[in-house]
Amino acid sequence: MGLNLNPKKTRVTHTLTSYEGKVGFDFLGCTIRHYRVGKTHSGKATNGKPLGFKTLIKPSKEAIQRHTRRTGEVIRALKSAPQAAVIVKLNQIIPGWCNYYKTVVAAKSFALCDDHLYHQLMSWGNGRHAKKGKDWIYKRYWQREDGKRWVFRTSIKTEKEVKLLKLRMHKQTHIQRHVKVRGNASRYNGDLLYWSKRLTDHPLMDSTRAKLLKVQKGQCLRCGLYFHDGDLLEVDHIVPTALGGKDILSNKWVYHRHCHDEKTAEDLAHIKARTAAGINNN
Repeated sequence: MGLNLNPKKTRVTHTLTSYEGKVGFDFLGCTIRHYRVGKTHSGKATNGKPLGFKTLIKPSKEAIQRHTRRTGEVIRALKSAPQAAVIVKLNQIIPGWCNYYKTVVAAKSFALCDDHLYHQLMSWGNGRHAKKGKDWIYKRYWQREDGKRWVFRTSIKTEKEVKLLKLRMHKQTHIQRHVKVRGNASRYNGDLLYWSKRLTDHPLMDSTRAKLLKVQKGQCLRCGLYFHDGDLLEVDHIVPTALGGKDILSNKWVYHRHCHDEKTAEDLAHIKARTAAGINNN
């Protein structure tokens, strides 16, 4: 086909011992390499014998630097903005980055990012209050939560109530280990109970969908078919909010994407008919 390896982007490496000063390799923002360990922590070969090392996949240094550089740029761009604007913007960045890495060995990386973020926020506070000390700035922008840990948060007054807006830290994202598929399991062997439960425990499954899947027992209540790992799932209100439905868990279902599309078309027709009826009555 005329394809060739790009010499500038290709290198020979080793994942266990140093080769030309480097160990392991980076791929899709992760560093992949082996670490020497004792026999009690070692991975095992196909014959069951310990290998003397184990594989760890971690966020790469470049990925961490890119992320901390981005949060720093966002905070500097909002140097004159209120605390609420800083929290809202950072909360749009941090959870997504953490969700990408929560299935690898990332706990120490999350702690490192939180440390960088703290210094960036302190620098932001110093810029706003140049004549104040660090203790004053800390108590001005960090508040105690539940009488224990300090949280970067503020209060927002609305017409009805006062809401607390707090920054989501990296370490609040818990690491989720991938569970291997059972050796004799297959999507086509009729073991729907196993696959429906596995789907709720999927590391990329958010808590809302997981809760609803348990209630629905892994089944789409519109078409009656069971969900499988890899299906496109969407959450929607049983009774649309435009028709008086409440935005609560008991008024939600998980649907296949195509089932959701069909339901949305029906809901829009009902909303349109109700609107037309209301206009006619007037």
